[in-house]
Amino acid sequence: MMRGSLVSIGLAFVAATLLTVRPAGSQTVPREEIQMGISLDTVEVNSDFSGSEIAVFGTIENPDKLAQTLNEYSVVVAITGPMEEVTVRRKERLFGIWMNRQSRVYRNVPSFYALAANRDLAAIAPEPVLKENAIGVDRIPLSLFSTGGVTFTQPAPEFASSLRRVRREKRLFTEDTSGVVFLGSTLFRANLRLPSNVPIGKHSVTAYLFRNGEMLASREGSFKVEKAGFEKFMYTLAHTYGFWYGALAVIAALVTGWLASVIFGGGRK
Repeated sequence: MMRGSLVSIGLAFVAATLLTVRPAGSQTVPREEIQMGISLDTVEVNSDFSGSEIAVFGTIENPDKLAQTLNEYSVVVAITGPMEEVTVRRKERLFGIWMNRQSRVYRNVPSFYALAANRDLAAIAPEPVLKENAIGVDRIPLSLFSTGGVTFTQPAPEFASSLRRVRREKRLFTEDTSGVVFLGSTLFRANLRLPSNVPIGKHSVTAYLFRNGEMLASREGSFKVEKAGFEKFMYTLAHTYGFWYGALAVIAALVTGWLASVIFGGGRK
């Protein structure tokens, strides 16, 4: 009787131990996260500005050991400039003269877009995932606006392609699929080039973490591009005190004209 009781107590203890241990073994594994820092808070632009470079440092938190060993992690870093409205016009020959005939107006177009990654985008994620997150120049959403009182709802791929092509030629839309370098198993660095014509304003920076075609996490930051020196004074004057800027421009034109007449017309009788 006692032996049966001891066996029952022993089984009950083992069962209780298993019940106690099981929750600890079934704890949720922390999900991977991504952290980043930007090398500059402000980029100053003056008359001799020839471009600059932004370095983005980051790390992967809670990495999976097997994923690290198999090099399954991918990182994409994208800079997006201030949004603007862009008009794209098509020239047509009319009576021997090239004229702007058709146009499309796009709203909320990034004035600047630069992307860096550690491998080709096609190898990082499938097209639907890239498109959903607007990753890549060809996936920047271009929303048609109205022009001439008419809202264009039909696709206009030739206008969108022209917009992207021109922005690429001006180095305002760029991609570098070798611009992200892993400095260790989890630490990475991205170098992104800012051209001399980089737009003024706030630029957002987003770092994306991928594994096996899935976006696991993202992190955002920002920096400013602003005028410096005399250019900053004139830029602020033009955008904040438009009346006085216009008045100074008129006065400067009058003074310049008067000086020209004195210098070049002073010897005339």
